Amino acid sequence: MRTRDFNALNDLLFKFVFGHEERKAVTLSFINATLQLEGANAFTDLHFADRALEPEEAEGKTSVLDLLCITNDGTQVNIEVQVQNQYNMAQRSLYYWAKLYQSSLRKSMDYSTLRKTVAINLLAYSFLPQEGFHNVYSLYDSAKTHRLTDDIELHFLELPKVRRQDLRSMRRLDKWMAFLNNNLNDMEMEELAMSEAAIGTAWDAIDEYLQDMSQRRKYEAREKYERDYVTNMRGSREEGWKEGRKEGLRLGAQRTALNLLRMNLPMETVVTASELSEEDVRSLAQEHGITVS
Repeated sequence: MRTRDFNALNDLLFKFVFGHEERKAVTLSFINATLQLEGANAFTDLHFADRALEPEEAEGKTSVLDLLCITNDGTQVNIEVQVQNQYNMAQRSLYYWAKLYQSSLRKSMDYSTLRKTVAINLLAYSFLPQEGFHNVYSLYDSAKTHRLTDDIELHFLELPKVRRQDLRSMRRLDKWMAFLNNNLNDMEMEELAMSEAAIGTAWDAIDEYLQDMSQRRKYEAREKYERDYVTNMRGSREEGWKEGRKEGLRLGAQRTALNLLRMNLPMETVVTASELSEEDVRSLAQEHGITVS
């Protein structure tokens, strides 16, 4: 029985499965499924060109791509995996797309030689307002009647939006997302792998990777890093909420005290109503030029 204990979006594991020449049929299957390419329209080959995109200026930002594939017709496909929501996915995806698109034009070459560039963003969190797990953005006029160019496609695949469905009604992308989501029972997973050869190969690769103790330690270290990140971020947010609430209460008490002072109410009443100390009330009155007895 192949392992069921895996997080397919662990970046080390994902690159092992989808980023090797000997398993490019797996990557081709996933890309064709995402772009809904079938038959004669489907990509038939690819090679991997993982690299950093150098900034134009010394102060520029270097783009490190997760998985860059060049298909048989020259299309550039960048697959980005993001486990934690950094609240910058739209800008991040567009920036990476732009740098990659630009990099396909060499000096003295015509703009017509620019390569079609596709970004596939595989997310472990919900990002877009649409209900479906797969949404595609491209370049249309404001009336959405004319597509300026098909050189740009931004695909977003959101795992939390994957819903259980009968295997017989699944498209190839539904199968891939169900597999990556890893939320089926053992029998369903086996049936899924049997129905799509590339998924079976991917599962075998996951099993191979996690059986290697050296690789597994790296995998687990990455998982721990992600868990610690979530814990630390949650702690920071909770601390911020507490501090914000405390500050809000303090400002509210000061506003109450000021209003009562301006009504010339006795100090005792102001202190009781605002729950501030008499010293704080007098300091507040002095700061705002209010005379108190």
